[in-house]
Amino acid sequence: MTENQPVPEQRPLAAEEPPQDPPDAAQAAVWRNGLTTVTALLAAVLVLRGPAELASLHWSVQVLSAALLLAGFALLVRAVLLAIAAASAPAGQPVSALTPVRRLAVVGLAVLGATVLLGWLAPAAPAPAKLIQLTYDHGIICGLVTLEPDGYVTVLPDPGQAPNRITAKARTLVPVAAVHGMTEVGVCEPPATLPTPAP
Repeated sequence: MTENQPVPEQRPLAAEEPPQDPPDAAQAAVWRNGLTTVTALLAAVLVLRGPAELASLHWSVQVLSAALLLAGFALLVRAVLLAIAAASAPAGQPVSALTPVRRLAVVGLAVLGATVLLGWLAPAAPAPAKLIQLTYDHGIICGLVTLEPDGYVTVLPDPGQAPNRITAKARTLVPVAAVHGMTEVGVCEPPATLPTPAP
């Protein structure tokens, strides 16, 4: 070796760095964990409060809400599965599933949000008509009751009731002065003893 030849510098051996996940795989792991948590929380809320919230809605709104909920959760589950696949992709291979994961997550959450708004804004189902058992001068009559016209109680037949002695057969007007009492009942059933009509 000649004197003019430069001596190569001795570089210290660098400690071997542990292999790192590709950036896309790390992002996919974050999406996987976040979507799994959000989906589990929403499912828990749906199981705990969903039936009570939907019970007061009209049946058509209930069906539509159930379909939207199924669609929203299906989209979120699909997004979770794609995120799991992206996070477990072998190192060195490009991960391209994050874009559909984001899209499915956004659409799924939007569908669930629309379902919540539908539940808030939809009108409640009409309350079932109440059957009234009315005692008056001529006995007992039972059916759907209104306080019209003035001075009378109108008893209307309920088509769901089986014919019996006290169920109204047709629209019946009872003077208010002749009424002795009114009782709300679930079914128009004759009592064991009928009151004696007034003379």
